[in-house]
Amino acid sequence: MNAPSEEKAAPVQGLDRAAQSVLRVITSLCDVVGVTLMVAILVLLVAAVVARDLLGLGMPWTEEVASLLAIYAIGFGSISAWVRSEHLVVDLFSHRLSNVGRHLQYRLTAMISCGFFVLAAWGAWIMSDMSANNKTVSLSISFSFLYYGVLLSFSGMALIAAWQTLRGPVAWLEAPREEEPAQP
Repeated sequence: MNAPSEEKAAPVQGLDRAAQSVLRVITSLCDVVGVTLMVAILVLLVAAVVARDLLGLGMPWTEEVASLLAIYAIGFGSISAWVRSEHLVVDLFSHRLSNVGRHLQYRLTAMISCGFFVLAAWGAWIMSDMSANNKTVSLSISFSFLYYGVLLSFSGMALIAAWQTLRGPVAWLEAPREEEPAQP
């Protein structure tokens, strides 16, 4: 599963080893849940089309359930991508920074991200409270459940960003990068 070079950089003991294990479990769990939710959406939408076109049965509730599942799938996927550092990044000058500068930039970016995630989670919490009495049309599900998915996502990423701010960059967590072509 892991390349040999990743194993060399993996921590052997201590707090880093525990953190690596926890992050590996979180990532695996988020991947499994996210993929399962995406498969459920696909099955649900295919069932709705088959029921409507072949059986003549309407299933209006499938749109509501598919939206709910999509929000949670995106939430779990976002947490997994944040652990792996696979979100889109614009890197204009990091390669020109010294080692200390890169560490400082990493921590500053993680701290700003943590602040944004906490703010977004707080907004999701407020919206879940405000929309508690608003219900979907077909299934009468509270809209709060939609915002709980957003809250889960941003809360998870905020915790990880807080850890990144405190810990700083670690070699065993860096995402493998594609090799750049050699300049002539």
